[in-house]
Amino acid sequence: MVSTITESLTPSQGVLDLHERHQTFSRFEDFHTILPALLQQGQRLDACVRMISTLGILEPLTGEHIPPEHILVNGPNYRESLIAHGLLSRNRAILQVMECQHGSLEAIRRKQIFLPETLTGLAFWLKHHIASDCLVQSEFHDDDLGSTGSDMAHQDLCHLTFNDSHFDLVICSELFEHVYSLDRALREIRRVLKPDGRLVATFPMAFGQSTSIEKARWNETTGNVELLGEADFHGDPFRPEQGSLVFRIPGWEILDQCRAAGLSDCRIHLISSWKLGVLGGDLPGVLVLEAQR
Repeated sequence: MVSTITESLTPSQGVLDLHERHQTFSRFEDFHTILPALLQQGQRLDACVRMISTLGILEPLTGEHIPPEHILVNGPNYRESLIAHGLLSRNRAILQVMECQHGSLEAIRRKQIFLPETLTGLAFWLKHHIASDCLVQSEFHDDDLGSTGSDMAHQDLCHLTFNDSHFDLVICSELFEHVYSLDRALREIRRVLKPDGRLVATFPMAFGQSTSIEKARWNETTGNVELLGEADFHGDPFRPEQGSLVFRIPGWEILDQCRAAGLSDCRIHLISSWKLGVLGGDLPGVLVLEAQR
């Protein structure tokens, strides 16, 4: 019996390879070359989740061990369904990039941070760990919500009200697909970042192609939204009944868009780690954009 249990806890080499892996790419061509191997690694995700269900995970930045009984696995797309302390895999991937940037939670607590969301697990986690005078959170109040009387701070990512060079870090979690003018938003982010300040972002990505998948366009002349097919809405805790319109699924051209906006050191991280509870859906891990002013 003991030998049977031991064998069941012994991961294969393929699973060991995903214990804690961090890769970075600055060009689509470099990623595309290894994409078939990555998709093959994605077939090991269920085995990785079995390791999590046995050992638990270590939360990035805090280093806290979260035992298996405090982890919820709510479906096969582990990017969205592996939940602990209110955080998803993609949220922990953001924290891991922040840890690589700044080294520790204490260092991050000395930074000025902007997070354009207020009602998500990531928003609550940051609010718990970062002092309120260092963390600014907001929502986007569109015309349909302008009369609701919400006391949540409003910021339009395409027209931010902050002074130049205000933030050390801007975090955008699942937002870029909803921004009506991504180029304008990136220019605004660059403007409000301090010199050497950084953008960290996740978004559903068309990771197999350079070009973005356009679903809707904003007509700058008329101010109207023009659908390019059936309207696509993703869940939005601020507007749970209607969701948030998807304008695009960004492709790798987003790196060129960041550079055109004046950002530098633009890269995509792929973090695959059952140790940290960062796993993907088709890919073994989560893609995170990072760029620097």
